[in-house]
Amino acid sequence: MNESLRQIIGKIIAPLLVCCAIFAFFYLGGDTYQTFGLAAVDSTRKALKYILGVIAFLSLAILAQRIIRYVIFDGIVVRATGTPVPRLLSQISGLVIYLIATSACAGIVFDQDLTVLWAASGVAGLVLGMALKELLQDVFAGIALNIDRAVRIGEHIRLHKSGDDAIVGQLLEISWRTSRIRDFYGDVVILPNSKFSSCTITNFSQPEPSSYRFATVTLDARVPLGRAVRILQAAALEALTELVGPSTHQPWIEVKAIKLEGVEYAIFYKAEWQYLVNARPAVLQNVLIHLAQAGLEPALPRQEAVADTPHEGLHLPDATRLSALIGATELFRGLAEGDLLVLARGARLREEVAGKLIAQAGEAGTTLYLVLEGLLSAETSRRKPARGETPPMLRPGDLFDPAVIFQGEAHASTVRTRTPVLLCELSRDLLAELLKTSSEALPVISRNIAQRQQAPKGQPRAFKGLDDGDFAEDVAQHIRHLFPEAMPGKGASARKAGLA
Repeated sequence: MNESLRQIIGKIIAPLLVCCAIFAFFYLGGDTYQTFGLAAVDSTRKALKYILGVIAFLSLAILAQRIIRYVIFDGIVVRATGTPVPRLLSQISGLVIYLIATSACAGIVFDQDLTVLWAASGVAGLVLGMALKELLQDVFAGIALNIDRAVRIGEHIRLHKSGDDAIVGQLLEISWRTSRIRDFYGDVVILPNSKFSSCTITNFSQPEPSSYRFATVTLDARVPLGRAVRILQAAALEALTELVGPSTHQPWIEVKAIKLEGVEYAIFYKAEWQYLVNARPAVLQNVLIHLAQAGLEPALPRQEAVADTPHEGLHLPDATRLSALIGATELFRGLAEGDLLVLARGARLREEVAGKLIAQAGEAGTTLYLVLEGLLSAETSRRKPARGETPPMLRPGDLFDPAVIFQGEAHASTVRTRTPVLLCELSRDLLAELLKTSSEALPVISRNIAQRQQAPKGQPRAFKGLDDGDFAEDVAQHIRHLFPEAMPGKGASARKAGLA
């Protein structure tokens, strides 16, 4: 027997036993109860009769009310509908039961004429109805809301009426006079049932708990459509993934309008009610971050825009911009500007659609990838990611996978594009050329790799200014072994041997 069933039986058993005991006393005792105690005193006999009669009808009313509430409403109805029964229905059913019990007690126990009683109560009800007009409106509005079932307890709704501020939140309760709604900020809004029923109600929980929303961003008309969609979709997906989780719906981008200052894009996304209040600010904030990473910004009004705005950077990043992005990664941080320009000029830009396989776990690779625009996902079979492993989501500015090129390891994760992406490819030959032509490149790269792998737990894996010379030298020696043609001495020896 589960705990809830035990509690229901405990609430019903007490009035049931009282009813059984009193009616058994009436049935078995006959007139003998009249001789109990001071049987000779007629007043005592009548008082005992009244007391037992009132207790009998009261216990019957309590028993009926608890059976209806706990067995029918909280048991049968909840299992059939899947939603809790409004509190008002339980209260109304209890009121009806107690009115019937009171009338029966007056007619049977006290031998009163019910016609006179109902006539008197009708006059009193008319007077009270006129005095309590607004209260009765709230009561009957609450009854209508429960019968109509347009909204149910726990659903997320919006109440709006011309001239009033909209109320958005979760419906907590519909009682006799008022309804309670918890809004986005956790505050409980209490309003009369008559006002509640007179508002236009938007139910976010029906037919499904998720709703569509959109945010708009205006970009320069010279930004290619494909690039704009790629950047905005990646920004929205990253924001929603952080807010909702990996199961979030994929956002999509549409052109909403073409204006003088540029093209207005609509970012459509879908989320459940509890995330909607934070979704739009998070998406717009992430859009600014991704635009800045791509070297773009929202369009200015035409009168504030500069007439001769250069076209460079609107399509793809140039060598100067690309060298700055490469230098911002933890692997190449600290390289000289000339070395970064060598990488930027020799790099290859690669555009891919969503769902494209970029790297397969367990396979060797000959290319470093720098994410310029878009999002990628990295799946690994390990339960706990190793230090230095590719993060589960790759964002603009992330570089993968240095261990494949500079440590000779296989790809630890399977990397796929989640949105259309723009990648910067740094080939092994280009890196070998850098190591060959620059004497400072090897110490900087080996030191960054050493500190990336030895970063304290909980710290970001970036260059900290800490110097572990022994470990960095071991990394440099390993790189020399993997790039023998890039080492000046070994390359010269090999060329001499070839001529001989």
